[in-house]
Parts: sequence; C-alpha cells; structure tokens
Amino acid sequence: MFRQLCDRLHAILRPASAKNGKGKLRHPADALTSGYRDLRRLTDQIKAHAERAPYPHVAARLRQMASEKERAVGVLKEKILGMGGALEEPHAAPRSGKNHWERMVQDLEDQKSLEAFLLERATLLADDAPEIGDLLSRIVADQGAHRDILLDLVARADPQAEQS
Repeated sequence: MFRQLCDRLHAILRPASAKNGKGKLRHPADALTSGYRDLRRLTDQIKAHAERAPYPHVAARLRQMASEKERAVGVLKEKILGMGGALEEPHAAPRSGKNHWERMVQDLEDQKSLEAFLLERATLLADDAPEIGDLLSRIVADQGAHRDILLDLVARADPQAEQS
C-alpha cells in the first residue's frame, strides 16, 4: 500500500521534474526512511559519547545536542508513519574511538555526512515532493548548529590524550 502510494505520487509529479534534468529518487519516502535511520544512529552515538566525555560541561553539551537530534528524529518518524511507512530501528553499533578527540572527530564526520545526504535528497525532491524536500532542508538547517558545536569540541580536545 505504501509503495503503491509513493509510486503514484512519483508518477504524478515526475513530468514536471523531468524537464529540468535532475536525478530522481525512485520513492521519495526512501529519503525520509534513510534520513531517519542515519539521524537515529548518530543521536545514539552522540549519547554514548556523552557518557564517556572527559568533562561534565562537554557531556552536558553532547546530551543537549542529542536531545535536539531526538526531536528531529521524532519529526521524521511522525512524517514516515503519517505516510503509511514502516520504520526499522538502526542495528549498527555507534562508532567510537580510542579517546575523546577521536570520538568527536567521528561525530563531526558523521554529522557532515548526514547533512550532505539530507541536503542532496532535499534538492532531488524539490520538484517531485516539495513538502518532503522542505522538511529535509529544515532539518539540515537545524543541524548546522550541531556541526559548529562538534567542530568546537574537536578543536578543544587533545588528540594526544589517552582518555577513554
């Protein structure tokens, strides 16, 4: 049922977007599902890294960031379920590192990757499914602050420290 609805939406909207030569997504809902999975995994990863942070203020900052990401995860979940989709919780273990600096670098890299993925999907969906494209664009805009926070934490972390 969900796939049929997506196929119909795609068939209806495709002619308008075929004129501009952009790449297309087969199912617009796939962008939401993939974004949900990746954002959920990164949220869990940042929570795990907050538990291992070397200083209370760093842990608090990471927990706050995870809480904000949790809200974005909820928005994506609500949209997916509202479209009749199903969700699979991510099964991948959070990525880590041998010290705080490596963990922060991993979080920053994953954050940048997530933003690039969501922005690409938002651009591809701008014509075919503008509501979904706008939602993904808003999430990317909100996530920009997290990238800046992680960049600051990486800059302040000592890569030579052997903290666990």
